[in-house]
Amino acid sequence: MPPSSSTQRPSAASSAVPIAHQRALISPLRIPFPTQRGYAIALFVVLQSIKAYDILLSHRATYDGQYSGMMLKWWVWDIAFLTALWIVKIPWLQFSGLKTIVLSLLMMVFDAVLFEIPAFIIIGALTKATFDELFGHPIGVSRATLVNRNQVIFNSSHILGRHTVHILPYGTAKFNHQDEFYCIPTDAVGQKEIHIPILLNSTIPKSITVSRFNVDNGAKSVYEYHGSELRRATEVGQEKRGIELYYIQVSKPGVYKLENIVSKDGSDVRLYSKQAYVLPCPTAQFVSEQEQDYCQGEQKRLHLNVQGVPPFKVEYVRRVGDVKTPVRLDSIQPDAFASPLIKMSHGLKSAAPEFFLPQSHKDYDWAVSHEVSVALDLRFDKAEKYGFYLQRVTDGVGNSVLVKDRREYLFHVHSHPTAEFECGATHPVQLFIGENYARIPLKLKGSGAWNVTYQFTPKENVDGEEQFTKELSASWSELEAYAPGEYRLLSVHDQYCSGNVMFPSACQVVQPPFPSVKVSFTAIPSECSGNSEIGMRFLAELKGVPPFQLEYKVIQHVGKTSRIVDQKRERSEQSRHIFTYLPSSSGEYTYEFYALDDANYKKLDPQLATIQQIVRPQPSAKFSGELQRKRSIRTCLGDSLQLNVDLSGTGPFHLYWTFGKQLHSAVVEGNSYTIDIPPLQKPGSHVVSLVKIQDANACVKELESRDVIIDVRRERPTAFFSVGDDKETTIEVIEGTSVPLPLRLTGEGPWRLTYRNVEKDKDREQTSVLHNPNDPLVVREEGHYELLKVEDSICKGDVLLPNYLVRWAERPTLSIPEDQATLNSGGVYVRPPVCRGKSDAFDIAFTGHAPYYTVYDEFLAESETSPRHLLGKDDISSGLRKNHISLKTQKSGIYTYEFTKISDHRYTQPFTIAPLVLMQHVYETPTVRFTKHQEKRRVMCVGENLMSDSTEPLWIELTGQAPFHVAVRFKNDSSPQGRVENIENIQAYTYRLDMPFEVEAAGRYTIEVLSVQDAHGCHSVAEGADTSIAIQALDSPVITPAGQCPDLCVGDMLDYTLSGVGPFTVAYEFDRRSEEIRSATSKLSMLADKAGNLTIISVGDKRNQCRSFPKEMTKIVHEIPTSLVSGGKDIIENIREGDMVQAVVDLVGTPPFSFVWQRSEVVWDTKRKRHFKGKVLESHSVQDIEEYQYLINTSTEGIIEITSIKDRFCQYPRIAL
Repeated sequence: MPPSSSTQRPSAASSAVPIAHQRALISPLRIPFPTQRGYAIALFVVLQSIKAYDILLSHRATYDGQYSGMMLKWWVWDIAFLTALWIVKIPWLQFSGLKTIVLSLLMMVFDAVLFEIPAFIIIGALTKATFDELFGHPIGVSRATLVNRNQVIFNSSHILGRHTVHILPYGTAKFNHQDEFYCIPTDAVGQKEIHIPILLNSTIPKSITVSRFNVDNGAKSVYEYHGSELRRATEVGQEKRGIELYYIQVSKPGVYKLENIVSKDGSDVRLYSKQAYVLPCPTAQFVSEQEQDYCQGEQKRLHLNVQGVPPFKVEYVRRVGDVKTPVRLDSIQPDAFASPLIKMSHGLKSAAPEFFLPQSHKDYDWAVSHEVSVALDLRFDKAEKYGFYLQRVTDGVGNSVLVKDRREYLFHVHSHPTAEFECGATHPVQLFIGENYARIPLKLKGSGAWNVTYQFTPKENVDGEEQFTKELSASWSELEAYAPGEYRLLSVHDQYCSGNVMFPSACQVVQPPFPSVKVSFTAIPSECSGNSEIGMRFLAELKGVPPFQLEYKVIQHVGKTSRIVDQKRERSEQSRHIFTYLPSSSGEYTYEFYALDDANYKKLDPQLATIQQIVRPQPSAKFSGELQRKRSIRTCLGDSLQLNVDLSGTGPFHLYWTFGKQLHSAVVEGNSYTIDIPPLQKPGSHVVSLVKIQDANACVKELESRDVIIDVRRERPTAFFSVGDDKETTIEVIEGTSVPLPLRLTGEGPWRLTYRNVEKDKDREQTSVLHNPNDPLVVREEGHYELLKVEDSICKGDVLLPNYLVRWAERPTLSIPEDQATLNSGGVYVRPPVCRGKSDAFDIAFTGHAPYYTVYDEFLAESETSPRHLLGKDDISSGLRKNHISLKTQKSGIYTYEFTKISDHRYTQPFTIAPLVLMQHVYETPTVRFTKHQEKRRVMCVGENLMSDSTEPLWIELTGQAPFHVAVRFKNDSSPQGRVENIENIQAYTYRLDMPFEVEAAGRYTIEVLSVQDAHGCHSVAEGADTSIAIQALDSPVITPAGQCPDLCVGDMLDYTLSGVGPFTVAYEFDRRSEEIRSATSKLSMLADKAGNLTIISVGDKRNQCRSFPKEMTKIVHEIPTSLVSGGKDIIENIREGDMVQAVVDLVGTPPFSFVWQRSEVVWDTKRKRHFKGKVLESHSVQDIEEYQYLINTSTEGIIEITSIKDRFCQYPRIAL
């Protein structure tokens, strides 16, 4: 089967990925390759920075070998870094395995060079290789050839030899040198080891003998430690040779003392013995039963046992609920206890050093362990969980131990239970007839379950008391009462404590009887006919507990059918209740009572007989709805009204009513009628009264108290703008703001006002509800506002003129006057151009209301074709209509000023305007200077002309707009004035100056360009270093020594000043040997490389070939003095402490001599097993020695050497003493 095409060749996507990217360990999707390279380079820079710091530390080591492992550490780091690069294979940083090995070897060689060769040697070698030819090989005066100045000046043979004095020390031993004290746990005696330090100086112990005093029985034991039993810690200080720290191990408590040390070399060892106190660690524990329950208010004694060396300090925590309180007990000690530790607030930490000396103690009774028991009286005032646990115990010695067993001793304190009835004398518990028992509510507090004891006294038998005890588990419980009587609580007890009986402690249980009712009734006769009845009046006599409720239903009989027309429920709080029922239509009715309720029993049968009646009701009429309740209505003058009347009885009806003094009547067919009241023209109160009604049976009934009072208000509500006497008022406001238009309203609020904006609301009305007669009408648009109608809470009213005009206040404007700039076709104002640096300004004009404010941007473009860039923003705040603005001219270019925002007193928030743009071209000021490539300092001979062929021509460079006008001045520096030449119409930007200036006398001359003006009219004064050329006019050459002192030393420079035109030729004689030297500059310097006499013979220059012969120009060169300590050799002399040694110093030179000698610390190199010089301990200066030898006597250890020497003429080294 042929292979699939997917296995034949890689896809196009994979072949497009470079091989270097495919090799990378970290995908570029996780970390891009540039970021990976950045991380690698940053890591390399950090490593090399740390390496540079380690190199500096290694070269500043106080002794050899202090940083001996630095180079090996950096070999490992560099190889690890290169190996990591080889593994991750970051593109552009991919190395093969061979390249990685080669780079690792190169880095190792580089590290070895940096760490083993001091940096100053490398820098010195590079400096020497670079600058030695220029500065290190001046001309030697002895042969007029180049010599090595360092070999002449830094000749170490002038100070030779040093004398090393080494004092052999005595061996010393200090036991417990830091006055430490120790403790061993009582359960670890003989198991746990305590390490006591011994500080040894200049000795290696062979054996150490230590004694132990048992403070409990007074026995003394001696222990001897050999070989591996002696634990050597380390050298205490690497700068202090021979001081080492050893430890001995002890595992028993006692007072330890160093008795003897035998050194390996048999030398004596001085003992500075102090005692080490190793005592049992203090312990503390509570003694109490765990998990005890107590009642609130009870007391408990908790015992605390402490064992160790008193006095003790114990820290424990007392927890009450969630609140923890740390407690500390101090000065815990036995009765009549005496100890020096009592006076030490911090134990042996505050003891005097003498306390650790053996002679300070007659006995050690104070170190004997005691056991002390402390009784803590606890009172449980709160019903919470009390807890106690130990934290730390400290003995009198100062041993502070954290208590390992932090077991918390808990005491559960419970509140006393309480019991009380939830009933009282005024609210007895009722045991209803028919129920087995009643529930007496009982409230319990405490920890259930509860045992409650109560007493029952029957109602009918007071002497028949009974007691009961019942166990209850819920805090809200009930006692079951099976008979009426008095129930009284006697006691209560919960799971832990006995409790208290709270009031009310007694509860009455009563049995109420059933309610009963007796109903008597009387028919209500009709007023029209004595034989007719219109309803029934009932009298109910009730027995029971109010409130009562008696329910009955009214049944109407029509032929053989009956229907319930009404169901009534009569409620009464009294024992007698009278009620009536008046049917609304004629017929035969039956009244059936079916339910009786009181406060205790519901829905009982009242056991009453039904009552029957034939009813013919009388007609009646009353105002309907709201009129029946209010009995009054308010309206305004001129309004009409409609009053609705409800009628009952047998229709049709004749209804009679009065309005004012007139009687009105109407025939009504139905059960409702509307009385129309005509428009009222008289203010005040008008009464509409229903007088009588007649039904179809000709029964007439007079109606009583059926009136409606109509209150007619004299004035209608009005609304108008408060504008004074004006017919129309105009107000100007800021555009876009809300405007409150003043209104005046009459009537009774609230008012509903309808208005419109004449210009914008032609077909639309707006409505606003106002609650105050002076509330303004708030509008948000300009235009004429017209009030259309108003209505208050009673009636509609009238609106009055005038109207109100709202007009937007005119916005401020900004403009540039015509005389300040020219407006071009693009709408930009153009200001006449000026030269750079020339002051210019223009005016802007505001309209509006002061103060004014505007913001403008400043732009600068270098030319018309280049883009402009923003220089910044600026603003103007002014109270004047016309303001002066200064223009920027400090830099050339095209400036643009754009005004974008403006505000004034009314429009306080700056708003954006159409940009107002001003443009001005600032020309660059022209410049003139001499070209840079020509020499600025020239030498001429007297009589030469600037236009001669031997004189180099002078060129100037100009910038600006040609043609130019240049002013040039030629003057002698000794003359206050010079000659000025004006050159006009220069068309070129590089111009040769042809001026017939001639040098007439020797001296210094200056040619300088003064000013320039270009075609724009811009003028500038020439400034800077390239605006002048100095010309030195010389006569015959002259040589002058730089110093007047005739005596010099080997290594000094002989400096001479040459005047004239170089190069110069100088002839001289040194120790009767003639030499000649050439100098291309006006300064001649030679090195005094040997001692001898130097005399200048002559000097000449090149131009005029004249030569001068100075007289008596001689210098004497003296040899450098030399010192030799101990004959110029390095001597090491070992002495014992107290011996004296003598170092001999030989002096070579011309007396008197002065020298400085110093004594340096002798440091022992443990790696190379030799001494080397450490820090300088002391330095001495010896003056005016006439002899050639000097003796230094000393008994102090150190390295003695000469650091500087000086004779009558010279010194070494060349730094002054």
